[in-house]
Amino acid sequence: MIRKNVSMGDEYLQKLQPFLDKNNGNLSAAIRDAIELADAALQGHGSVENALGYFTQGSTKYPEIRNSLIESGECILISQFSFRWLIENTDGILVDDELVSELFNPYRIKSVPDLLEYLNTRSRKMGWEIEVSSNTREEDQTEIIVLENGDPSLRAFLGELISIFLGRYLNLEVFFIHRKSNSIRIFIKENRSDMDVPPGIRKNFGTLDYTFKEIRSKPEFWISLVERYRLQRYQRINLNKDVFETFLSGEVPEVASFFEAFAGKPIQEIPLCEMFSICKKLIFVTQLASDVERTVEGGKIHIKIRHQFSNEIAISKLIELFSKLFHTAGHIFEVRTVSNLIIIEFADTS
Repeated sequence: MIRKNVSMGDEYLQKLQPFLDKNNGNLSAAIRDAIELADAALQGHGSVENALGYFTQGSTKYPEIRNSLIESGECILISQFSFRWLIENTDGILVDDELVSELFNPYRIKSVPDLLEYLNTRSRKMGWEIEVSSNTREEDQTEIIVLENGDPSLRAFLGELISIFLGRYLNLEVFFIHRKSNSIRIFIKENRSDMDVPPGIRKNFGTLDYTFKEIRSKPEFWISLVERYRLQRYQRINLNKDVFETFLSGEVPEVASFFEAFAGKPIQEIPLCEMFSICKKLIFVTQLASDVERTVEGGKIHIKIRHQFSNEIAISKLIELFSKLFHTAGHIFEVRTVSNLIIIEFADTS
């Protein structure tokens, strides 16, 4: 037992009055109860300042909101580890519009300032600790929405929901996302597209969205196909039916349409450097070759296509396929083969 003298003004004795009443005027017991309460508050809030701010603020306290949402069944409590796993493993799949409109009421939120005010208020009430603001880039007057602090997974999730809401209800397009360790910057511009989800949002947040929708629509087909590719270490050829039919007939198919569809212009207007880039994608998708490389030797461009075929007829058909493509595009070139390498040498670098 340690005895100490404690100096205390009347205002503090008045604050202790509920504890004194509880303990029949016993000051020592009242102080012990007050210490127990202070200890519980510190454990929940980390510091005296946070605890005092929590109990003195005029707004609704987020633990009360949280508890009411859990008790009503509207929300559940999960660990941060589980939440992060969920967010990280659904990355690339767009959030459904119903979920976006459930969080952001489009009938009440009519502008970016409305959205920021709502998010900051909700963040404070729910204890998200995420701060949302906006600024304008001076050189081109681009508006930027900034999400800072809070849990990184929650910040990424909210960034996606904000972007979809902007595109769906405020006619704004997200053309660039800058992610840092403690913030996300969303660069937005006016959008006049009739699409529910503008291309920039799909590019920045929904790269796997179409893929997963296709897998869900035909799970047996895609599971079987992936298993075949995996077991055969991707040594399979993927061709359209009409292309395969042309090969079966002994002819060489026309693939210029693939390049035109990808570039959005006639084959004759596609520069050689862009042709090479599309060629890499064609080879990657079809597996007709194992690799393609572009070099400049002696002032001339060389495209080197590495394959794994051993049959001379098959190799000649592959040479004819690419020759036909570059001839249609209007290029002058020579072709030679070295082992499993097809080398296409162009006349100049223009």
